[in-house]
Amino acid sequence: MFFACATVRLRAVIVVLSVFVAAANTANASPQQPPPPKIADIIVLGSNKINKTSVLATSGLKVGDPLTQDLLDKAKRQLLQTGNYGGHKTDPNDGIVIKAEIEENNAKVVIEVDENDVVRGIQITGSGPIPVKTIQNLLSTKEGLVLNMPTLQQDVVKIRNIYDEKGYQAFVDPDNVGMKDGILNIPIVVGKISNIKLTGLKKTRPFVVLREMQQKKGQYFNIAQIKRDLTAILNTDLFENVEPGFGYPPPPGNVELNLNITEKRTGTVELAVGYGSQGIVGRAGIGEKNFLGKGQEVNLSWETGGRANRNSFEVGFTEPWLDRRHTSLSINLFDKTVYRFSQQIGSLTGISNNTDDNVYFETHTGGQITVSRPFLRVYRGFVGLRFDNIRVPTLTSLNDTDLAVLQNGPIANLNLRLTHNTRDFDLEPASGGYEIFTTDIGRADLKPVTTFNGLTATGVFGVLNYQRFGIDARRYISTKGRRLNPKDKRTVFAFRMLAGTSNGTLPFSELYYVGGAETLRGYNEDRFWGSNMILGSVELRHPLANSLTGVLFTDAGDAWGGPYENVRLQGFTQHSGFSPSVGVGLGLRVVTPIGPIRIDEGFGREGAHTHFSIGHVF
Repeated sequence: MFFACATVRLRAVIVVLSVFVAAANTANASPQQPPPPKIADIIVLGSNKINKTSVLATSGLKVGDPLTQDLLDKAKRQLLQTGNYGGHKTDPNDGIVIKAEIEENNAKVVIEVDENDVVRGIQITGSGPIPVKTIQNLLSTKEGLVLNMPTLQQDVVKIRNIYDEKGYQAFVDPDNVGMKDGILNIPIVVGKISNIKLTGLKKTRPFVVLREMQQKKGQYFNIAQIKRDLTAILNTDLFENVEPGFGYPPPPGNVELNLNITEKRTGTVELAVGYGSQGIVGRAGIGEKNFLGKGQEVNLSWETGGRANRNSFEVGFTEPWLDRRHTSLSINLFDKTVYRFSQQIGSLTGISNNTDDNVYFETHTGGQITVSRPFLRVYRGFVGLRFDNIRVPTLTSLNDTDLAVLQNGPIANLNLRLTHNTRDFDLEPASGGYEIFTTDIGRADLKPVTTFNGLTATGVFGVLNYQRFGIDARRYISTKGRRLNPKDKRTVFAFRMLAGTSNGTLPFSELYYVGGAETLRGYNEDRFWGSNMILGSVELRHPLANSLTGVLFTDAGDAWGGPYENVRLQGFTQHSGFSPSVGVGLGLRVVTPIGPIRIDEGFGREGAHTHFSIGHVF
């Protein structure tokens, strides 16, 4: 009985426990989620120019796909990323609205788009130095298409880039770009020079600086032109340095240009006494390259003594700006002595000393006027007229052949010259080139000096008409390219080719002369002469210190031909054919307060020669 009752009670507990466990399992189990509805239909509203098929393809929604909120959000992002919608809205995100209507397990999706306007015209304003047509050709935004904002933003970048490439400062005004009545307005603001401020000028008048600049107040600012203007200012040789700066903060579309200028010492005074093969010579001179602060050049030199035992003078004046087109005028008056060879000239044996009766020299009395004007930025044309009355001494040690060089008489010469200049800096070039093309048209009326020792002067006399043609081509190469500042010292390879020929008969004083400090180093001054000439030079210029440059050089050349082939100079006879000579050597270029000084030691087949002069040879 006991066991029967216990069994009943145990079964009851088991039933209660089973009910409790079942209830607990029922409470912990998640209710079963119904499957997401499927997209049964997709409707596109607001699409006019862009077809609905394209809208659907871009959204990524497809009939039959399960509909989720993530899928709708992704569709909206993809449509907004096209840039074709939302242009009318304050918030472009409101340009796409996607809704879903669900019935039972089917969904109808409605895509409502705010399509941007169709571009019916493009109006570009303020393009300034770049033609509107050029800007239009750059644009990917085209008429007849819906305005696409990313494309328009790319076009704005293209516009800025083309101005940057051409050296201008420009931007598209973001506050005024937009569409109205189907017309896309693209306003461009190009920076203009609102003011040019010069500081540091003490002697120089401001117009001397401003006239060298192509950039003027009110013009579009161009950084490439400013660099060229700074080079032009420094090439006047009136200033040590010109540092550009800009006013801050610059108003939109305006550039205030500040130039901080350091002036050079432009006046020179020379007093010297020298002794050489021509005896004792005294010299005095005064020069000013910035006369009255107007950039005019004035110089006066006087020399006395020497074998000629006479006074010489030379007066020069240059006005670099006669008019707005940079026409220049140079006037030079002279009564000077030229020691053509700095050596004796003669054919008598046993004569080895320079005495007063065998030293050849010329006295030149006259003047020259030259007018020039630049064109096409890198070219300049010159027209010059020279009148020169030449006298030579009566030498008693010449034979009848040598008497042909003793010619007295007037010479009139018309000089035509064209230069092409692409050097970075004229006085100390490191890059670029310089070419000079010259033509001289001359007329001389020459008479023999006299007769002596029973010899009658024969040779080149009477009226002579002649023409000379020459070219001087120079190149400068630096591994670092062009400089922006002349104080940037560079190692430079410099090359020069000089050639000349003539037509007609040249007076002896008008021949080509090769030899000495300015042409063929390592040889006597004017060692070779003739009616033709060729010369080539190569230099390696390496800065050794701030004001010191070392130079290695090689020169090779000759002058030959003409009616003076049998005239002898220090035992050397002028030759008729091309027979080049070579000189090599080394030198120094020293910048001093009175100007650059050149010292070269040249070695040729006739020995070594030391040459002193001013500046570079070329």
